[in-house]
Amino acid sequence: MKSILAIVILVAGSAFGSASAISDSELSLGGVALGDPEAQVLAVLGPAPKQSDTGEGIALEYSDLTVLVGWLEQQAPDKQRSVLQLTATGPGACTPSGLCPGAPMSKAVATYGQPVQAKRESGSFLEYYSHQSSCWLQVGTSGETIRSVSAVCQP
Repeated sequence: MKSILAIVILVAGSAFGSASAISDSELSLGGVALGDPEAQVLAVLGPAPKQSDTGEGIALEYSDLTVLVGWLEQQAPDKQRSVLQLTATGPGACTPSGLCPGAPMSKAVATYGQPVQAKRESGSFLEYYSHQSSCWLQVGTSGETIRSVSAVCQP
């Protein structure tokens, strides 16, 4: 599966010109990274003001950041939930390189280079794929402004 995804990413990248790749260390928002255990999220951000069950996991909702935690494998007593997805919607939740919602779109290009432009069910996005995993940054824009930054993975 990973090899198929890698081929798709390479083909998509070549179809859109010379799209830039990022490292997994950039798949972090507000000090929380994909794969972090739920206990680490709570240590960094504190208790979530709001939580909701999404059917895929539990969404921990903070003012600038939503953290989806769940199990990568089947739930078991000795397994802890971990971060499956991150979505920043406010300027308090940035990537390690300082890309934040509210910044001009040009900041994404200056920080990470040329993105892949993707049309998805939920809209059009600028995307930066990791060269280390099947994960990527998904940047939502409104006009010339970044409205959201998400760190997501292909399951």
